[in-house]
Amino acid sequence: MGLLQIWDHELAGAMAEHDRREEPQATHRLQISEAAFKALILAIYHQSARELDICSPRRLLTAVLKDKENRLSRLDDQQLHRLCNCDVVTGRLAINIRIDSSVNGLMRSFRDHAERRLGRPVSVAEAVYVCSYVASLD
Repeated sequence: MGLLQIWDHELAGAMAEHDRREEPQATHRLQISEAAFKALILAIYHQSARELDICSPRRLLTAVLKDKENRLSRLDDQQLHRLCNCDVVTGRLAINIRIDSSVNGLMRSFRDHAERRLGRPVSVAEAVYVCSYVASLD
């Protein structure tokens, strides 16, 4: 076996091992406004600066939704009403965000919680916007 074949074999084995460990994922295809996009990018910037490592939307949402301090639940009704505003959040920019299924379940729980408090459905885009806001608070 040549050196290139050995490397290909080792790479294939490493990729297969990574795939076995990886949790199922959900992909959200969102149409967001420029303001929501800017909030997401700013939150990613702040998270990256805090961790001194490059952050992604997936990593940001995971950090906020799995936060032990549960900062999302501390938002009062006025803040929640202001942030969960589809007129502010929905727009023409198309983005895809992939998150682990466990994080998707936490997002669903937050959306259900916000829906009970607001008396109306809360979209994934609105939930992402709220997470961006909370991540930028520190």
